[in-house]
Amino acid sequence: VLALNEETMKLEPARVTNAFCTGTKPVFELRTKLGRTIRATANHRFRTIDGWKHLDELEHGEHIALPRSLPTGTEPTMSGDELALLGHLIGDGCTLPRHAIQYTTNELALAETVSQLATDVFGDRISPRIKRERSWWQVHLPASERLTHNVRNPVAEWLDAMGVFGLRSHEKRVPRVVFEQRIGWINRFLRHLWSTDGCVWLSKKDGPARIYYASSSEQLASDVQSLLLRVGINSIRRFNANSRKGQWHVDVSGADDMTRFLQYVGGLGEEKHRNGNAILERFAAGGVPNTNRDVVPKRAWRTIVKPSMRRNEITSRAMQASIGTSYCGSTLYRSNIGRSRAAAVAEAVRSEELARLADSDVYWDGVAEITAAGIAPVYDLTVEEHHNFVAQDVIVHNSIEQDADIVSFIYRDEYYNKEESERPGEADLIIAKHRNGPIGTVPLAFLEQFPKFANLARGYGNDDSREQGEG
Repeated sequence: VLALNEETMKLEPARVTNAFCTGTKPVFELRTKLGRTIRATANHRFRTIDGWKHLDELEHGEHIALPRSLPTGTEPTMSGDELALLGHLIGDGCTLPRHAIQYTTNELALAETVSQLATDVFGDRISPRIKRERSWWQVHLPASERLTHNVRNPVAEWLDAMGVFGLRSHEKRVPRVVFEQRIGWINRFLRHLWSTDGCVWLSKKDGPARIYYASSSEQLASDVQSLLLRVGINSIRRFNANSRKGQWHVDVSGADDMTRFLQYVGGLGEEKHRNGNAILERFAAGGVPNTNRDVVPKRAWRTIVKPSMRRNEITSRAMQASIGTSYCGSTLYRSNIGRSRAAAVAEAVRSEELARLADSDVYWDGVAEITAAGIAPVYDLTVEEHHNFVAQDVIVHNSIEQDADIVSFIYRDEYYNKEESERPGEADLIIAKHRNGPIGTVPLAFLEQFPKFANLARGYGNDDSREQGEG
C-alpha cells in the first residue's frame, strides 16, 4: 500500500503485515469538499494539520490529508487501442445482454474512430458498420461468425472478462485493470471517455471555461476522479440535481489542473479540440485566476509559523516584508497558506516543518459532511513502520494499534529455530505499547504439556530475582 512518511510528508510504498475483520459496527460516511468519500467507524483516525484525530472529533471544514497524486503502473497489460475503445463503450456504448452491441454519437468522425478501433482490436472477428439514425450515428459491432450457445460476440466476451458487460447507465464503472496501466495509457483512456459525456467548453468573450465529465453513475464518476489523480489532477466530484434526472459531475477547475488536463488528456473531437486550444490561449494571457484550493491549512500559522518566529526572534513585520507582502498585522494569519507562499514563509522564519508541508505529497481538503451509513462489517490493516495507508484516495490510520490500551506479542524462539535455539522452553512477552508508555520484554516459561506460559523464575536465592519473577 501507499503510506505517508510523517517525517518527510511524502508517500512511500509500505507492506501490509495483516488484514482482518474487526467486527460488525456502526459506520459513517465522510465526504470531503473535493467529493472524495470513505466509510469508517467513529474511532478511526484521519490526519489533520494537528496530527491524527478520530472521525467523531473532526469538525465541518477541518482539513484532512489526501494524496495529491497516485502512482501508475509501468508495464501495460492492455494495448492503447483497447483502452481507447473501452473508453468509448463505457461512455456511449450499449452493451446489454440480448441486445445488439452498439455505440452512439452525434459526430461522424467519432463513429469512424470507434469502427476503426474495433477492427484494430478484434480484427476480422467482428464486422463493424456505421448507420445514420436521425441526428445520430450508430456503430454496430456484430460478430463475423454466426453465434451459437458456445460462441459469443468477442466484444461481449472481452467486456465480460473485465466485469463491465451488461451494466446499465447508472451501474457503469471503470474496470480495475485500467488503474494498473501506465500514465500514457490512462491519459488515452480518459481522452476517449471524455469524448462521450465529457465537456471542454469556453464561453465567448470573458465568460467561464469549464472542463467536466457527467454520468448518472456515482461509481463511474468516482473512478474518473481517481484516474485523474493518477494524472496529478485534483478534481471535484459533486451531484448536479439541476441536470436531467440528476447527474454526477467531475469538474476539473483552476488554471493549473485545467492546463494539466489539456496538455496530457486533451479533448477528442473537433469542438473539444478547438475549445481546449482557446482555453490554453486565455490562460497564457492571464485571463483565468487560480482557485487556490491547494493550500496548507491556516492553523499552521499558529502551530508552526509563530513558534518558529519566536525561536528565531523574527517579528511579524520582518516576516511579511521577507515574503514581499505589505504589512497587514494579523490579517495575514486568517487565511490558508498557498504552497508557494508556504515555501517563502518557511524560508523567512527558518521552519523545516513548514518547508516539508509546502513540498509534501499531501493535499489538504476540508470535511464537507459526515453522515451515518448504517451497520456493516469493518476491516482494518496493520502496516509496517508508518502505520497508515491510502484507502479510497484518503490517508487513514492503521487504527488497531493506535486505539489499543495495550499491544503485546509473545515470541518463542524454540518455535522458529527448533534445532538451534539457545532458549528451549522459554518465551518473551513483548509489551510494545501501554496506555502509560512502553514496558519492554518479560521472559516467560513455556509449559508445553498444558500448554500455558508461566513466570520464568530464576535464582530465587536473592530478592532481586524473586521480584523479577513475580512481577
